[in-house]
Amino acid sequence: MTAKTKFGRRGVMAGVMGLLTGALAGRAASAQSSQTAPGSRREVITIDVAVLGHTNYDNEDGAWNRHPDYAEQHPDHDRFRAGFRQSDLRGSMQYHEGLIYPGGTIPEPKDKRDVNWDFEREPIGTFFDRGWVVINNKSDGPYVPRPDPHLLSHTDYYLGGVVSAEDLTPTDMLSVVGLQHDNQQADPRFLRAVVGGTGRFANVRGQMIQRYWGNNTSVLQGLFIPKGIKPPSPNFRIEFELWI
Repeated sequence: MTAKTKFGRRGVMAGVMGLLTGALAGRAASAQSSQTAPGSRREVITIDVAVLGHTNYDNEDGAWNRHPDYAEQHPDHDRFRAGFRQSDLRGSMQYHEGLIYPGGTIPEPKDKRDVNWDFEREPIGTFFDRGWVVINNKSDGPYVPRPDPHLLSHTDYYLGGVVSAEDLTPTDMLSVVGLQHDNQQADPRFLRAVVGGTGRFANVRGQMIQRYWGNNTSVLQGLFIPKGIKPPSPNFRIEFELWI
């Protein structure tokens, strides 16, 4: 065998070994990527939340077409509701905060008026909700009036701890967007999108179902309530279906 032939065979074998090594390395990298890729594991988390009524804040500067009885929060409930049904509230801003508990903490309510939570357990987190009202009860355009749903909002659920001066941004947080409605439906639940988060939820995607879950002893304030009325603030049970 000549030196030239030996060199040629060695070159071919070196090329083959290089290809095999590259292929094996590629497969290993692909396997590692598939094991750690976000969205590969399903996780369901259930929480209970209680809205803190005193944090509820509405700003109706964007809603110009308000009936006087509604705009002035007439103390007569019937006149207030009649004024509401003649108002266009689009553009109003709303904000509130609340406390988060493990799912199953707040007992199941007997009915929609049941005040079934008195903050007797320590919370595990805090949520912040803000958005824009989409209610339009007037029929002054080529569309059907929209009395419900009432809010298009963004909510951040801090599940890694209660937001406080000692911990301003707890690590594990979920962000949710979508429509909300009031509690008048026979089955008052709504579906919203989970769009991301922080900490162990940094790459999360998914959805949530929220159900009305009675009321708590904090008093709800805001421009959607007649003067002199002090209703209890609502609770909700939430189920997150996540892909992490």
